[in-house]
Amino acid sequence: MLPRLLTRLLLASLALAPALRADDLPHDAAILDADLVWDVANPEAYALSRDGRQMAYTSRGAIWLCDVDAGPPRKLADLPNTTTDILTWPEYGAEREKSARSPQDRRFTPLTGPKHSFRDFAFSLAWTPAQDGLVYVVRKHIGNETRVAKYHVMHASLAGAIDEVVAIEGPFGNRYEDGLSFYVTPDRKFVVISSYRPLIWDVTRNRPQVTPYDLLVPSTASGRYLGVEIDSRELVLVDEQFAISKRYGVFFPVDRPIDLTWSGDERFAICRTHNEYGSQGATAFRISLEALAQSPTVRCNIKDRFLFIGAEGRFLHLRVNNAGVWGYLNGEAGTRVTLVEPDGESRNLFTTSGFRKPERGQLGSIFPPMIAASDGSRIAYALPRPADQLPGAQYHLIDLAGDSIPLPPVSDDRYITPYLPITFADANRRLIARSGATLFSVPVPTAASSDEANESAKEEAIDEQ
Repeated sequence: MLPRLLTRLLLASLALAPALRADDLPHDAAILDADLVWDVANPEAYALSRDGRQMAYTSRGAIWLCDVDAGPPRKLADLPNTTTDILTWPEYGAEREKSARSPQDRRFTPLTGPKHSFRDFAFSLAWTPAQDGLVYVVRKHIGNETRVAKYHVMHASLAGAIDEVVAIEGPFGNRYEDGLSFYVTPDRKFVVISSYRPLIWDVTRNRPQVTPYDLLVPSTASGRYLGVEIDSRELVLVDEQFAISKRYGVFFPVDRPIDLTWSGDERFAICRTHNEYGSQGATAFRISLEALAQSPTVRCNIKDRFLFIGAEGRFLHLRVNNAGVWGYLNGEAGTRVTLVEPDGESRNLFTTSGFRKPERGQLGSIFPPMIAASDGSRIAYALPRPADQLPGAQYHLIDLAGDSIPLPPVSDDRYITPYLPITFADANRRLIARSGATLFSVPVPTAASSDEANESAKEEAIDEQ
């Protein structure tokens, strides 16, 4: 028994080896967390403060808080029986290593089988409007034979005080709660649950109230919402009390799902109408909510993202043509970003193709996501390697002028190099990323700093030889 236990512990310790050792990180990297367990299947596993100086994230069965330019983090709240908690157990060393090497992927399943199929799930992590704490949701199943779960909406102060806002029971989502979000109003009197249709929950009365909308998108600048009325299917502005304050005279088909992207200044929106089948994509248009002028309708995919980056409705259209590294059966693969100007003129910044299959010993199955700065000034994207290198991709940075540089150091020693970007922070001056069990940040590279870093890496490689 003892030799078997020692063998398991040894294998676990080897599996936890990071993709990059601390001394292999970029020379100007600030290590934020040297013992990271990232929730790969949860895109809401982190939240940046409004000023971009602090980051909250889930790891090792807890919510942590750290500055974006220096560690270590401090714990705010425990999240037992969640994925990142279970991955810290010694017997799951191999699963933790697999998770550490994977890009963000909703479909990622490090824990399989019935044993942990009803584990808790933490999501909808967000800062309060006053930036004095965080809200988050913990889903707990109430039985093994039902989709009904209890969703505990929680608040954590920056001092570490934890209290429950409300507990809501219902069959809202799925295993990874794809498409499900909880928005807590600033006064914590209501929770807006967005699933197939929104549900407004009265916290004081602990019951739902009539929700006459097919869609509600909260503003990042006020307590208002942009929505679609159920009866008329009209685009409307909704106030803090959930009453219609303005109608825009734009109507949507009754039998098609709609989603909206609202600009931070509340002046523009992108309205996307899904086609009958997901594989048929969608159509979208931009509307000025002041002038009520619409742009021509364009075709897009359901999972495309839109990012407003200017006061006059300028935006980026970020398109991912595939989920796996080999593309759809129709031959589409890769990523594309288009810059759309206020007058409707568009310019393609880049287009990438699908990856080549991983070779023996390489780990890779998902197209790494694009990471865009909030002002669009930089986009981190994975560029497939040329034929004379091993399969996989090297992350690059591109600006709005179309100038692209590789993130240093450049190599093909792993399927995705040099690390996995997460987000831009600190007024988009820093890039937060992860590699293996290390969470770190670096100053956003420039062409000069990238060349210098790559030359330094080449010299180090020569010295090692």
